[in-house]
Amino acid sequence: MQFSSNTSRSRTPTEVSGFRVIAESRCGGAPVGGDFYRTALRGPGRLAVVIGDACGRGTDAARLLPAVTPKIEGLLGSQSSPAQFLGELNRRVDGQLPMDRFVTMLSCELDVPRGRLTIANAGHVPALVRKASGRVSIIGQASGCPVGMLKDSEYIEEQHDLSRGDVIVLMTDGVLEAIETDLVGMHKLRDSLERGPGGGRALHLFLLELLDRCTGGRVPDDMMLLTLEVVSNIRARPCVQLEQFEQAV
Repeated sequence: MQFSSNTSRSRTPTEVSGFRVIAESRCGGAPVGGDFYRTALRGPGRLAVVIGDACGRGTDAARLLPAVTPKIEGLLGSQSSPAQFLGELNRRVDGQLPMDRFVTMLSCELDVPRGRLTIANAGHVPALVRKASGRVSIIGQASGCPVGMLKDSEYIEEQHDLSRGDVIVLMTDGVLEAIETDLVGMHKLRDSLERGPGGGRALHLFLLELLDRCTGGRVPDDMMLLTLEVVSNIRARPCVQLEQFEQAV
């Protein structure tokens, strides 16, 4: 498994079982913040991914994470679907956060052998998927309540075809609001992704340059940008153990 909270840090690409993962985190006015992501390898070509954003920014938001991240660790390695994961996590977090606080979260599973991306949303920024052809789609716009807000919230799943060369772009609202004025249609981001270079690494750097132009180098809010590229066709192999990567804190 891999966990990263948002200390200000740029990560080099990590390749795991046919995926290239790149993440960039920036904190708003503090050395730590409340944006994070988590990955777990569930088998050959099957990667579970969670990206989240704790209410608030900087140290204030980071204080919420100890009530949530251990529960994520306990659930992400299971075989639960993205919607099941969010539902169970939400139940376990009930009563653990202050009444006016919550965590938005997007849960995904990338399954290359089946050619499928599955996403469930808990009040978070949807995913942007750039196909190898350059076409860009928004996935995960249907949303349940953020985690910790309503105990019995239900989550639905959306699915999308997945193949080699596709890049999935995940972000927190600090990135979205810095770049985009249309927070629903995300037309500027979609157009930028369609015009951007191919490949996950080049596209990730392209988005960071766009972010810097829009913010002038300022960091008004916690920010997390995560790109996942399908770099190979996965063939059946013996089941792979969950892998433990460095914790960036």
